Amino acid sequence: MLEGEGSSLALQIVVAVALLMLGRRLYWLFVAGVGFVVVMSLAGEYLDIDEGWVTMALAVAAGVVGALLAVFVQKLAVTLAGFAAAAYVAAMIAEEIGRSGQLVTVAVLVAGVLGGLLASFLFDRALILLSSLAGAALLVDALGVRHEAALTVMFVVAIAGMVIQINMLHRDRGSEAKAAGG
Repeated sequence: MLEGEGSSLALQIVVAVALLMLGRRLYWLFVAGVGFVVVMSLAGEYLDIDEGWVTMALAVAAGVVGALLAVFVQKLAVTLAGFAAAAYVAAMIAEEIGRSGQLVTVAVLVAGVLGGLLASFLFDRALILLSSLAGAALLVDALGVRHEAALTVMFVVAIAGMVIQINMLHRDRGSEAKAAGG
């Protein structure tokens, strides 16, 4: 989906790692990262832009708008990011297993709706799941891993991201409990 060279590739990797490790803690980063990833992917596929910097500028602008939305309209921004992240991951999986057509479009939309609902109702847990999946998908794509290996690597990396973020969540809640009690 995403193709990049030099600084674009480095930025994709940095965003992927940040999403994997800090998606819940810095939810605005999750929203910004998803905006960046989705616009970068869609611009590369559907817009006929010869200059790579224009695509990068559009993606960065989408990320900034997403971050601002996340700060000022938290619930809506996270719900929309949940939709976009789940749809992006579903589209990547469909592409990797060689599926296309109307059924895939419906599946991507259903995944998006479920991701949006999950993000809306289960805020912390949804941020962990969706940011880990989106970060893993972006990292696999940036590194050029393809076919069966892509799905395996994506899920292993996503699980690692979830474990890191769940540990951070437990540590954060433990600190909050100690502060409230003492």
